[in-house]
Amino acid sequence: MIFPSLSDAERSALEELAMQGPSRTIIVPIRGRLALYRLIDETPQGWSITDLGRRALQAVPPVAETTPQKKGSSRSGESGRHYGKKIRDTSWFG
Repeated sequence: MIFPSLSDAERSALEELAMQGPSRTIIVPIRGRLALYRLIDETPQGWSITDLGRRALQAVPPVAETTPQKKGSSRSGESGRHYGKKIRDTSWFG
């Protein structure tokens, strides 16, 4: 089965539910995404992890750490990308 990629916060919330049992303190955006994929379910005691959630914890590897960015650029005059509006010289225009 293909499981969605889990962020660190989502993974820690699932691990907490697996170890401590149902909880009512899961943050809303995390709770919504985990419930959407049926990894957690609401019960009278609070949100609890489902069997699918337990399988997702075992199957999905932890999120890899980001690799360090290159310090130098390939072009000598380029110091990063600038996605703004270009300034044009229109002094010659009427």
